[in-house]
Amino acid sequence: AGGVGSMLVQMAKAIGCHPIVAVVGASHKVAACEALGATAVIDKSKEDLWSAASKAAPGGYCAIFDANGVQTLARSYSALAQTGTLVIYGFHTNLPTSSMLNPLAWVRMLVGILRMPRFDPMDLVLSSKSVAGFNLSFFADETRMVGRYFEQILAWVEDGSLALSNVTTFPMDELPRAHGAIQSGQSVGKLVCLTRHAGD
Repeated sequence: AGGVGSMLVQMAKAIGCHPIVAVVGASHKVAACEALGATAVIDKSKEDLWSAASKAAPGGYCAIFDANGVQTLARSYSALAQTGTLVIYGFHTNLPTSSMLNPLAWVRMLVGILRMPRFDPMDLVLSSKSVAGFNLSFFADETRMVGRYFEQILAWVEDGSLALSNVTTFPMDELPRAHGAIQSGQSVGKLVCLTRHAGD
């Protein structure tokens, strides 16, 4: 139900995926995902994630987008159908929930890295599964590729297939509050920090 998840649900609907299963960590996010086009929403605060995921797609998933990290990667891979793809685009559960200056936060991060799953190349071949990573920060020079993607995104925006579900704005001097909202896991939609115009 966040900024990325809300876009993924709508894009999956636009290209005809079924079922579209969203995962949320709080009950107040369920309705938002359903409104965007999710055919099933798993509320981790009330039900077991993997039991519900198996029930929603008994044959496995053709694609799973995982931003959690070490806590879910191995099970996400196992939940793929044959020829399925696991896309990793974040490591939320590896990030510290307290100050980065806290030594315990660094120890927990290190333990998380050591527990990171290793994917068996033989299993990848035999099951025709794929594991892919994505980090938008490194796409600055991929102008041709990104340009093609934006053409498709703009087409979806123009025909109404893609829309912002919810935008919460913060002034730049309240950046810590915005960061706290992200870390809380309770936000819905996109969080935007507003900069001042020159001369304001």
